[in-house]
Amino acid sequence: MNMVSLTHNICTFKEKLFKGHLPPIKLETHWRGVLARKKAERRKWAVFIVRRFIKGFIHRDRPLCPDNEEFIVFMRKNYILNLRYHVPKNVLDKSWLTPPGILENASELLRKMCTRNLVRKYCRGITAERKALMQQKVVTSAVFRGKKEGYTETLNQPFADSRIDEGAINPKVLQLLSNEKIQYGIPVIKYDRKGFKARPRQLLLTQKAAYVVELAKVKQRIEYSALKGISTSNLSDGILVIHVSPEANRQKGDAILQCEHVFEAVTKLAMLVKKENIVHVIQGSLQFYISPGREGTIVFDTGPEEQIYKDKNGQLTVVSVRMKS
Repeated sequence: MNMVSLTHNICTFKEKLFKGHLPPIKLETHWRGVLARKKAERRKWAVFIVRRFIKGFIHRDRPLCPDNEEFIVFMRKNYILNLRYHVPKNVLDKSWLTPPGILENASELLRKMCTRNLVRKYCRGITAERKALMQQKVVTSAVFRGKKEGYTETLNQPFADSRIDEGAINPKVLQLLSNEKIQYGIPVIKYDRKGFKARPRQLLLTQKAAYVVELAKVKQRIEYSALKGISTSNLSDGILVIHVSPEANRQKGDAILQCEHVFEAVTKLAMLVKKENIVHVIQGSLQFYISPGREGTIVFDTGPEEQIYKDKNGQLTVVSVRMKS
């Protein structure tokens, strides 16, 4: 029943009522009939819509056709509306709302666009200083990944520009290095090549050389041109050995150092030296240069507690606690 006929019937009922030809109870009966027919029409329409969507759901995996067109349009809209609440917030977040089968290609395109936008936003927000530190992390990965214990635990620890404030460096040392800008500094423990006595020192790196400093004195200057290699063990200790070339003039011998941030210190030094394959991760033991014709040995081992001592054979033994894999 359309609106024109419904309006006509209502007007007819009103006319009969006013003329006294139709009692009020009769009008109520007719009006209830009109409402019932209207409700039946709505139910019929609802059944038609539900059946059409059920048919579309049954044929949802087929190519677009009249049987599934409206359901797929609804499904697309619903997926996009839900996706906005599940969009990744950063580059490392790989989560993504699972799409319906027919929207897999569209979902993959949206995911790539989202990832590209996050990467672009992240890259544009990185400062030059942070970019340089991240490049150092890449070098660290190439040198230590899968080779030295403890590397995985340092992945979420950003490198520092320096571990020593300029105010903690003696003014006399700063005056001696006035022609060279200090690129990096870190507190270290230096072990004597003879006797292996532990001595607190500072390791300062410039563009030209590495300096081992004691208070106001430069105890050793290692020019990068004379640097032969850098060695560290595959265990979790913080020992690093800076090897110098025996032919180099005015060089005392290899420097045996221990520091808390060994991955950082070795990476900084290797990048300043600018030599390929200069870092060696050693298993078991290594030899170090003392003086012409004399060498010493460092033995690396594991135990219940960390120790560094001179053993009965006159070797430096470094014991570290094996980390759980």
